[in-house]
Amino acid sequence: MKPSDLRAYTERDWSLVRELKQRYWAERKRTLTPDATLRIADDLRRHVLALRPDWPDEREREADLKVHARVSECLRRVPSSVRR
Repeated sequence: MKPSDLRAYTERDWSLVRELKQRYWAERKRTLTPDATLRIADDLRRHVLALRPDWPDEREREADLKVHARVSECLRRVPSSVRR
């Protein structure tokens, strides 16, 4: 790697990179099928497991369960007229 490569990387227009990434994923989410979404999620899960075979640990499982409980409670509060 040359110093000019590092300079080019650090001087990249990161706000443009962020914007392009947001556009890409917004379009991708509009067109993904449920099967494709599940495949991507499973690919990500497998990748994390390759990096961290112990994932998720007990603490992470507990934190995840708390988030699920909080989301479930919020969804229960949505009036049935809105859910239709």
